Amino acid sequence: MKFGYRDRIILLIACVVIIFGIGIFVFIKPKYEDMQADKKARDDAENTWNAQLLEFDGIEGKQKYIQDKYQDALKMAENFTPEMDAVELDQFFQEQFFNNPKLDYKKNGAKLDTSLTVSDEGSSTIGFYYYTPSILTYPLYEYADLDGSLADAAEKKREYSDTVSARQAQAAGSGTASFTVFVNKKDAFDFIDGIHKYAEDHKDTMIINSVSFSEYDFNGVALERDEDGKIVGERPDTTPERYDDVPDEELGYTDVSVTYTVYYMQEPTEPYVGDKYDKSVWDGDEWRNFKLEENAQ
Repeated sequence: MKFGYRDRIILLIACVVIIFGIGIFVFIKPKYEDMQADKKARDDAENTWNAQLLEFDGIEGKQKYIQDKYQDALKMAENFTPEMDAVELDQFFQEQFFNNPKLDYKKNGAKLDTSLTVSDEGSSTIGFYYYTPSILTYPLYEYADLDGSLADAAEKKREYSDTVSARQAQAAGSGTASFTVFVNKKDAFDFIDGIHKYAEDHKDTMIINSVSFSEYDFNGVALERDEDGKIVGERPDTTPERYDDVPDEELGYTDVSVTYTVYYMQEPTEPYVGDKYDKSVWDGDEWRNFKLEENAQ
């Protein structure tokens, strides 16, 4: 079959088109798709790198934040009692309160009526102390609140207590001491004031949990005791009329029982936040060729 000139031209063009189409689909299209995928990967990597640079630029701020929190924690820890076990707590209490000549109760012959009982260190929850105001409401009160200002004022009064009550109480280390002293009224309160003053002066967290009196009117008489602190003879009757012949300085004694807790907080260890960030490390291309050794320590 012979093709005319026109047919040969058409056939040639068709062959060129077919060859060109095959070339596009076999060679050009895959390369184009690879190029588009590489471009997207490059854009993604660039965006990731720019985001990482922003994080790097924030290193100094984060280092300062950590150091500030560390200093705040140190200051908070200063307001707690140094951590003590049962033996150390016993020594602390004996030295600071029972054997302290500066406290008047010691000069006036106060005596430990029961042994000092101390617990080994444990943990206790420290609750928040706050006052919850009582908001009085009744129908006429509510009717009188024509502009809502009374309700707003009541809400403002409750704002602090509502906020604090919503906070979660925190646990801290603690140790507890219980004891009973036979002491007169003045020295009993001086003793309690001495504990309070020590806590204030040393910025220590201490709480007197309870104070109870065997005789609320302090009608007891100072008793003779032996070297071991035991009562010599029986405790006399506390009826005031029986003591007409007793000197005034020997009157007005009773047993005062105290339960007392000290709180500890672990001082934070100093954090390592790394060296100061130097953004010039990204200048040049040396870092691009850096490879982390697999066995690097």
